[in-house]
Amino acid sequence: MKKLLVIGYIWPEPTKTAAGYRILQLIDLFLEQEYEVVFCCAARLKQTAQPSLKERRISTHGIDLHKDSLDQLLLEFQPAVVLYDRFLIEEQYGWRVRNHAPQAIQILDTEDLHFLRTAREQQVLQGTSLQDGFESELALREISSMNRVDLSLIISRFEMELLQDDFPVDPETLFYIPFLVEGDQVNKHQTKAKPFEERQDYCTIGNLRHAPNVDAVEILKTEIWPIIRANQPEAQLFIYGPNAPQKILDLHDPDSGFLIKGHAADVEVVLSKHKVLLAPLRFGAGLKGKIFDAMKNGLAIAGTAMAFEGIRLNDAPATGSWADFAEDALDLSTNPSRWQDQVNENFEILKRDFEKSAFAKALFLKINDLKQHHPRKRSLVNKIALHHADAHFKFINYWINAKKN
Repeated sequence: MKKLLVIGYIWPEPTKTAAGYRILQLIDLFLEQEYEVVFCCAARLKQTAQPSLKERRISTHGIDLHKDSLDQLLLEFQPAVVLYDRFLIEEQYGWRVRNHAPQAIQILDTEDLHFLRTAREQQVLQGTSLQDGFESELALREISSMNRVDLSLIISRFEMELLQDDFPVDPETLFYIPFLVEGDQVNKHQTKAKPFEERQDYCTIGNLRHAPNVDAVEILKTEIWPIIRANQPEAQLFIYGPNAPQKILDLHDPDSGFLIKGHAADVEVVLSKHKVLLAPLRFGAGLKGKIFDAMKNGLAIAGTAMAFEGIRLNDAPATGSWADFAEDALDLSTNPSRWQDQVNENFEILKRDFEKSAFAKALFLKINDLKQHHPRKRSLVNKIALHHADAHFKFINYWINAKKN
C-alpha cells in the first residue's frame, strides 16, 4: 500500500484555523489515492483535534523532538511520501527522514510564506522595509528548507511569482495548490445561500491569536466601525474566533454593537446569517480562510487588497483610507444589486479558479514523476542547504540530549 507520513506542527483543528483546514484538505487528496496515512506530532493531542483524524481513520503517533521516537516510526512504517507541515518541521525532522527513510519523497507544505508575513507585519508596525524581511534570518531558513525538499506546496499565485522571480529556488520544485473546492458543492452552497433580504449585520471571523486578525479587529474598533455605526445606528458587528487575548475581549461593547462572540462551532451556520464580512487586513500572507468561508456562504466582502490576495487578483477593491473602506461596506450592505453581483462573482471565482479535481490530478502526476526520478539531480544550492542542515540540526539535537543527560 502507498504510505504517507505527515509530521505536524500542531494537531489539525479545521474549525479553528485555516492551517488545520488546509492540512486536512491535502491529506484527503492522498486518502482518495488510497494512501495509508499516519499523522505524528510532538504537541499534545487535543480532544478537539481527534474527531477529524478519527473519522478519516488516520493513525496518530506522538513523537518527541529530541528523542528517537520518529526514527522508530520511520523504520517501521517506511513511508513513500513524507509531508512536512511548515518549514519549521522540516528543520527539526528532515535530517531524520533523510537518514532513516531515504527513499521517501519529501514534500513541504509552506502554509504561507512565513518570512513574507513577518516582513509585512514589521513593515506596517515598525516601519522596516520589505527587503529587510526578504534578507532576514527567517527568510534564509525558509528558503533553505525549500531547497532541501523534493517539492514545496505554495498556496498563493502571488507567492509563486515572488519565489520564481526573487529567490534561488528551482521552479520545478514549486507546486501551486490553493484551498480547494468541489464544483458541485459550490453549486449547492449557491443554491441554498440566503438572499440579501434574509440577512443582516456585519461580521468578521478568524483565529484571534493570529497577529493580522488582532490588528484587523483593532482597526475595526477605532477606524471603521464608528463610521458605519454613525450611518447605521442599529447595525451590529459580530466578531467570531477562538483564542481571543484579553485586549480583544475588552473591546466587546454591546452599546455600540461591537460584539466579541468567541469560537464559532459551525462556521456555515453563523456566516449564513450575515450580509457583509469585513476584512481590513493590513498584513499577512497566503490565502485568507475568512475570505473563502465568506465566498462559500454567500456573503459580500469588504476587504483590503491584502485580504483578497491570491483570490480576486487584480480586481481586488482598492481603498485609499479606512473611511473609504467603511463607505464600501455601507454600500454593500444597502445596495442589493451590487451585493448580489459580488456574491455571484465570488461563486464563479470559486468554481473557476479553485476546482479540486484539476489540482489533485496535477499533484499526483508530479509526485509519480518524482518517484520515477528519485533521488533527483540537485543543484549546488540544494547540496549546500542539505549539507549544512544535516550537520547543524543533527548535532544541535545531540547537544541538547547530552545537556539534558
